[in-house]
Amino acid sequence: MFKLIKRLIIFIVIIVVIAFAGMLIFLSSVKVNITEDDLPTDVYEASGNLTTMMQNKMINMATFSAGDSYNDFEDFLNIMIFKTIKDNINPEYDPLNGETEESEYIVDNSQMTLDYIIAETTEDNQMKITVSVKRGSFPQVTTAFYFIFDIEFFRTSMSFKMTLDKVYLDDKEISSRIYDYFISMADKDQIESQIDKGVLDLDEYTYEVTVFDFILD
Repeated sequence: MFKLIKRLIIFIVIIVVIAFAGMLIFLSSVKVNITEDDLPTDVYEASGNLTTMMQNKMINMATFSAGDSYNDFEDFLNIMIFKTIKDNINPEYDPLNGETEESEYIVDNSQMTLDYIIAETTEDNQMKITVSVKRGSFPQVTTAFYFIFDIEFFRTSMSFKMTLDKVYLDDKEISSRIYDYFISMADKDQIESQIDKGVLDLDEYTYEVTVFDFILD
């Protein structure tokens, strides 16, 4: 279920881990401190079934006004991020309620700690995915990557489309040539062919899918 967005979230994690290792000294000069106070508490403190919550948000997007659709899509992505981390990366991840050290981070190794991924709608009705990374040993790093997506809703076909617009390290834009390079390291044709819901285009950095692809799974 939800294979594509799961792959997108995991792919974002991979890009950040690689970029972090490659730019460690530079990153130490770019300070952004994302904390658990920035997390969407209505998602991370929810007690319901996460899959059911996502399906409800998708149904709401198909029936409510455009403004509500953006809000519901933000909630949907945050639920998906939380579920994807728990299902595919760290099953103990629960930064607001967890009691173990492992519950506090997504990825932790000798080079870095990746602790939060947060989706939020911007004033321009784009979607910003914030990825928080830290390093406690020398050189110390506390910073964040921002992935900005354009979002389009098509009510006649009950579908939506995400298009990657820009990537930032704090307020410094990362050239598309850099993430083109990381994409080229993967087998994008194979990734696209394995997507059984919607259409993923890694040349244009777009993904389009209908609501029914999600709620009927």
